[in-house]
Amino acid sequence: MNKNATSNRQYFKYLCFIACVICFYLKAEAQSYPFTLPGTITASLNVETTNTEVFNNKLLGYNIEGFNTQLQKDFIKLVDPVTIRFPHGVFANFYQWQTDGYQNDSYDNGVHESTLATYACCLKGHINGIAQLNTEKKAANGGVGYDMMWTYSINFDDGPSSVARAQKDMGLGLEVKDIELGNEHFWVNQRALRTDTPQKYLAEASAVSAALKAAYPNIRVSVPFGWRRSQAAYNATIRGDGSYYDAITVHKYLGADPDIPGESNTAYQSLLTAKLELAEDVNWVRDTDNQNKPIWLTEWGVSAGSDVHGAACLGMADAYLFMAENQHIYDRANWFSFNRVLNAMVVVGSNREPVYPLQKRGYLMSYEILQDVLRDATLLNGTVTSSTMLTTTRGSVTAVNARAVTKNGNTSVVAINLTDKPVEFTLKFDNLVYAGSFKHEALVFDNVGVVAPIDYYTDPLTLIKQGTGAITLPPLSISKISNIVLDSSIKLVQGTIEAEAYRAGGEGVGYSDTTPTNTLNATAYTDGVDVGQDNGVIYVGDTQNGEWLKYDVNVLQDGLYNFDFLYAAASTGALISVEMDDVVLFDNHALAQTSSATDFQTSTKQNVALTQGLHVLKVNVQNAGFNLDKINVVYIAPPPAPTFVAPADGYVLAPGFDIEVEASTSLSPSEITSMALYIDDVLVRSITAAPFTWGYDGQSDTLLENMAVGVYTLKLVLTDNKFQTSETSITVNVQALTIQPFGGVPHTIPGTIQVEDYDLGGQGLAFSDSSPGNSGGAYRTAPGEDVDIEVGGSGFVVGSLSGNEYLRYTINVTEAGRYQMLVNYKTFSNTSKPFAANILPLNLSTSTPLFSAPNGSTTSGIRIITEGSVFQDYTSDEFDLDAGLAVLELRIPSGGAGPTYDYVTLNRLGSLSINEFDNTAINLRVYPVPSKDGRFNLSIPSKWKVYSILGTKIAEGNGDLVDISNASKGIYLLKTEGNVIKKILYR
Repeated sequence: MNKNATSNRQYFKYLCFIACVICFYLKAEAQSYPFTLPGTITASLNVETTNTEVFNNKLLGYNIEGFNTQLQKDFIKLVDPVTIRFPHGVFANFYQWQTDGYQNDSYDNGVHESTLATYACCLKGHINGIAQLNTEKKAANGGVGYDMMWTYSINFDDGPSSVARAQKDMGLGLEVKDIELGNEHFWVNQRALRTDTPQKYLAEASAVSAALKAAYPNIRVSVPFGWRRSQAAYNATIRGDGSYYDAITVHKYLGADPDIPGESNTAYQSLLTAKLELAEDVNWVRDTDNQNKPIWLTEWGVSAGSDVHGAACLGMADAYLFMAENQHIYDRANWFSFNRVLNAMVVVGSNREPVYPLQKRGYLMSYEILQDVLRDATLLNGTVTSSTMLTTTRGSVTAVNARAVTKNGNTSVVAINLTDKPVEFTLKFDNLVYAGSFKHEALVFDNVGVVAPIDYYTDPLTLIKQGTGAITLPPLSISKISNIVLDSSIKLVQGTIEAEAYRAGGEGVGYSDTTPTNTLNATAYTDGVDVGQDNGVIYVGDTQNGEWLKYDVNVLQDGLYNFDFLYAAASTGALISVEMDDVVLFDNHALAQTSSATDFQTSTKQNVALTQGLHVLKVNVQNAGFNLDKINVVYIAPPPAPTFVAPADGYVLAPGFDIEVEASTSLSPSEITSMALYIDDVLVRSITAAPFTWGYDGQSDTLLENMAVGVYTLKLVLTDNKFQTSETSITVNVQALTIQPFGGVPHTIPGTIQVEDYDLGGQGLAFSDSSPGNSGGAYRTAPGEDVDIEVGGSGFVVGSLSGNEYLRYTINVTEAGRYQMLVNYKTFSNTSKPFAANILPLNLSTSTPLFSAPNGSTTSGIRIITEGSVFQDYTSDEFDLDAGLAVLELRIPSGGAGPTYDYVTLNRLGSLSINEFDNTAINLRVYPVPSKDGRFNLSIPSKWKVYSILGTKIAEGNGDLVDISNASKGIYLLKTEGNVIKKILYR
């Protein structure tokens, strides 16, 4: 028995050992870096010191709670939030502002009744505590209190009640400028009886908005949109006509849990590239709204589960920089939350209150660095380059992201290294490598895994380097590079050169002056240059023949420049010359006599060619008698690139036909010297005035006639009246095709194909449809058009499909590689319907399968996911595509009848995914489509032209009305400024 007991103990120890080994392995596996990277990585930031924007502090907001006890108030004062959002979360919908309590309505409160009963009984919002904190902040902050982000209840408050609430809040001394109209009403359990349908919410929210704006016209309101694709119909309903709200509220939590078995790698990839998910979903929301309204991201976070992970902190920091780069989109952001459970920045106890002594979690360590650099700063725009990208199925991000700012006269940089390797980082200002001194500190994570909290008052930054020389970003780090000193003696061109700001070094180095002292007695200038002052103007005067001044300049780009001399000359005959690096740029430039020696006027030397880089500019006095205040060196932008009106890039033409070309330019006639067309770099013809057309009947452009099979490059070269040029090139494919692209241009891949835009060629070639005629009666209704198309989805959809039917599309694959297809469809079937895609050569001689969606599955494939009336996406298996022209076939296998299809999107894996619609195209709306009288309205006035499907221009105009009533009925292509192309139907 003892022997058995010993044996059992040994066996138990063995099991414990194995369990520990497994746990250790899983823990190590869960902290491993998810990308394969090269051994050496480099990155750079080129800062444009003259391209700036003020940082929007509201992007640094967070949700914070606790305004009642003195300890809670002390905590608020300690962390000093940028914004207070009140109230927030689901209970904002049930807040009763009259009592500072919560609604107690068992019917309306629904699933929240038990919790709200406790709230109504015993809890308050403590608005008076916020008011007290705000009063104290204003007293200590020059009268400026907290930025307030309000959430008003649409469940229980109408227009007059909401105005009364705003009056009460203002009466407490609180700012009332931005109000969310409820919280997450796209969830049924957040609604009350009066808002239990989207239509009711629209009516109530519109009334509240109207009342608030009537009382306080400067108040802004937002509505909460859902980012899930299944919420598109809800968004469309509450949008109404889009006029009653100023912004869109989005709540988006990013990331994934790396502790789920088998998902560590993809989870860490998602965390490190969190901004891709943010951009994808926010862009989708804005596209559904279609008004370019700003986003209030009033709840967001990057989460890896209950623990803070290094990858989540890095993804969070990168997302902050991303929002700072897109302030025209992101107007507000509030991390959720600061001092409660979800994504807390401090350690929180079981009572949902901060634990004392306070400890900061990884999120706060990261946030503090960003807040220190960005808050109250001016952003310096720049360009980040990286030798390595981090690539996921959503797209790619640079391995390093960085931004420079100025604040209180100091320049600093925040840089994020998303890789597990040190990165050699080159910092440039205006194209010049920074070689000065700096202080480099960094928050460095040991790995992408769990980050332990530290004492609240501990600085998480480690000093990496102080001095000069190379900058190396530590692996997995957020760096703060400060104490940057820019050389203000180097003048930027374009820019202003003050005459008295000449190069240091004295006589013979920075200047040459015939007198040893300042003859004009300006006390601040005591060397030999004669510097004077008059009415606040500081100038160089008493000029003598042979004197000169030198300036160190940094020319930011090659090109032509104007030199504007601000000068005064009491006598005639003054002449000046300018050299660069001892080479004469121009000489004998006359400075005409002015009314007095202090009557400063401008004289311009035009069209001076300069090359990019660091140079020494020398100003010579050729004939004396003038005073020089400054030189404004102004870049002359080259003309805007000309535009091909026709044909479109990638246009396909049958052999033996002529190429007809039409071009346009935004330059006025007086600014144009010529517009030339080249085909494969051979001049077709140069034209000096509109119309800019080639290849039309009677023009005898033989190079464009009777085209043989091949791919041709067409190039437009525009020359302006300053003899500067710009150019635009496209390609035209002359191919003997069995079928022709709809609209003449193959679909570009990666990209989106509207299913109804199948090729021209008819039954058995471009499509196969088992029933004659278009039963849907929309879009393509000519004889022989047998595909069933109806109005729906994003415009038109294809339905009534039967087994073994197919649609074909000529495509131009611009990037070879691994692809996936997103199929947008709707169906009422709980089991999946088969769907397949094949690739064919242009002559249709063979067919190669790309993928086949499953048939009869209840877990995947083309099946109902949310509700049958809502369009949703199916993501295909991966497949390979070669670059070049081909034919894509979408086939309905036997048993595939039922679903309706809107569009398909082909995304190349390892690159940024394609948006479902082009933003520019979305901003322009055309209505009605179809039109019964041939007249269409444009939501944005524009120059427009209308073409037949085969590319023949039939009408053009300018404005918001497109009139083709004199044309025959059918399908046309509308082309507007910016190359936006829309299909219109005159029926």
